Amino acid sequence: MYPLNASGIPKVLLPVANRPLLTFPLRMLEESGVADVLVVCEGDVAAEAVRDWLTTEYNGGLHIEVIRVEEELPPVDALRQVMDRVRTENFVLLSGDVVSETSLRAQLLTHHVREAVMTVLLGRRRVPASQETKAGRPPSNVDYIGLADGERMVLYAHSPGIVKQLIIPPSFLDRFQDIEIRTDLVDMQVYVFHTLTLKAVLAANEKLKQLEEQLIPHIVRYQLKPRRSVGETEAATLAARHSPSGGNLMGLEGSMADMSLSSSFSSALGGGSGGVGGIKPEWYCCTYLAPAGSFCQRANTLQGYADVNRDVLSPQNATHTLREEMNPKFDNFVASNVSMGSRVNVSPASMIGPSCELGDRSSVKRSVVGSGCVIGTGSKVVNSVLHDDVRLGPSCTVHNCILSSGVSLGEGVRLRDCQLAPGYSVPAGAEFTEEVLPVAPLRD
Repeated sequence: MYPLNASGIPKVLLPVANRPLLTFPLRMLEESGVADVLVVCEGDVAAEAVRDWLTTEYNGGLHIEVIRVEEELPPVDALRQVMDRVRTENFVLLSGDVVSETSLRAQLLTHHVREAVMTVLLGRRRVPASQETKAGRPPSNVDYIGLADGERMVLYAHSPGIVKQLIIPPSFLDRFQDIEIRTDLVDMQVYVFHTLTLKAVLAANEKLKQLEEQLIPHIVRYQLKPRRSVGETEAATLAARHSPSGGNLMGLEGSMADMSLSSSFSSALGGGSGGVGGIKPEWYCCTYLAPAGSFCQRANTLQGYADVNRDVLSPQNATHTLREEMNPKFDNFVASNVSMGSRVNVSPASMIGPSCELGDRSSVKRSVVGSGCVIGTGSKVVNSVLHDDVRLGPSCTVHNCILSSGVSLGEGVRLRDCQLAPGYSVPAGAEFTEEVLPVAPLRD
């Protein structure tokens, strides 16, 4: 997320709609009935910053513990380091950059009813793959997801670039008559895992280091023959333990009526593909598709971060996702103590934080402005994100940019498609397009 994190602020504390990004996944967990949460941070600086925020500002009902792992540690190795702390039959693993109003309770219940070893939340691509590739060529940078029976994941290839060959194991072609391969879905990095199964996979496959590129495809590939992943004895033991007679999942068996599940949910209640004595001879990798129209995005890139900030403020998303009512007259959010000059224009789907000053004839369109910002006379902010304490001199134009905390622009500065690090100062009259300022330092 450079340059937004150049001052050391963890990504999960970057503001989305003027609240820390971490607010959204924590709320998602709490509303699902989860009680205990481990927040895994890379390095001492990130861990300490998250602890400070939880101590001073978080007011939710979760019991949260921050765990520090080494910086640059591969995601699956970080997962290995904390798995001994997970003692429930199933657990949720999700990225700290997820902003979603999708019901995690529905995903948990789907996982429970299907007796799955893994259930993956899938969102819908914002831009169809056909619009990002040339005719006659396969789409690039998409997730290739193969579904059988509508919800069972039988193929997974994460953003592999241009794929020349997709390999589907013959066992899946023998097992399923129809497999649908889709490129319009996105892995949202919200997973429910069967704990013992995942622990066995991690112990038996030390070479697995990446989450979406290695671990998830591995579990999907070997779900029909789990012994090839964890060994004959371990696979049999897991099958015996992971049976229909197992315990419930956080009391969700009593709350089926209000769940929005897939069309195959009712058939799942009838039993499914059990083996001898009710023990499944195979694993089940399940998917839960975010309902159409629900907000479900990730702020995992600079573009994704900008998109989330803007999209979450649209009238159709804001109330449900932010849990905050817009100004019904103007369809925007403007703090009560904002100071405005004459002929100021704040468009719908915009947010102005507390203690801001907007000069005469200034305008803010489809943008998020943090607290304590000053927008000079005649300045324009369009499709942009301004963090706290940003200062724009007179007659500035900021279009499709992200300005971190403490950025200052001199008179007449023009920026388009730029991202500026905390505290960066741009001299009067400067013009920049598609720049990251300052330029990222080279690494050895």
